[in-house]
Amino acid sequence: MTYQFINNDHGRFACSQYGPEWAGPDGDRLTLAIGLLQDTPSGQINIDFFVQHLEFEPSIEVKSIIEAATTWTVNEDATTFLHAHQNKYIVALTTSNTLSKYPAFQAKAYDAEVQEKLSVAWNKEVFGVSQGAYVSQAQHIVASGSRLGMKAQVDENRLIWPPRQLNSTAQRIANAQERLSETATILTWTRLSSAGAPSEFSERAPILGGVSTVLVSFDKGPQGVFMLADDDENTPKIEDTVRFEIRRLYGQDGMIHYGTKAILNNF
Repeated sequence: MTYQFINNDHGRFACSQYGPEWAGPDGDRLTLAIGLLQDTPSGQINIDFFVQHLEFEPSIEVKSIIEAATTWTVNEDATTFLHAHQNKYIVALTTSNTLSKYPAFQAKAYDAEVQEKLSVAWNKEVFGVSQGAYVSQAQHIVASGSRLGMKAQVDENRLIWPPRQLNSTAQRIANAQERLSETATILTWTRLSSAGAPSEFSERAPILGGVSTVLVSFDKGPQGVFMLADDDENTPKIEDTVRFEIRRLYGQDGMIHYGTKAILNNF
């Protein structure tokens, strides 16, 4: 997704390329906030006025997501505040704990019918779709820091990712600390048809025309599988490069799981 940023006397604002009425197929106010914070020099931030305007409850607390995915620290006494428009998909960084005026953004044309269908699908998925590969809340919390922060473990001078508890000789591996490269190279990819997608994507896959995943290799060695986002107008190719963004992954147990998705870097 291409983010739009505006700076004015009231603060720094962000929305998606689609404008304030839609954050994209797998975006929302939290993913916009992550994009804004990643694009702004780090500091301490108060999020009390932001979390009340999220559409769904995240599966882990917003503070943990922000601190894992960005270089910002959440502090209730901070004098920089994160805000979200209560009706539109615009987020802001300000030095004021009140904000009533938001700037106008341009909007890339999109299919309003698709937007509405995806909105309905997300609601169904969050509150009632069966899970083909259920991940417990405890497992999700343990792995989220390294996955959101793209941090690998170091074991015998090689990087291990995704994180695991034990190496090949059953020795415990230290926590993930080494940040992976910002881009990676596609080794292979596949697109699951709408009928062949896992049940947790069964509501959205037919609307999106399937779900794409890529196997990528990072510059420092590890490989990983990621869902591909923003590929509706472009087809991945082997040896293409990708970058990574935080997006919605799927809904489960009344909550949204967030994670890292690959974005084609050549377009």
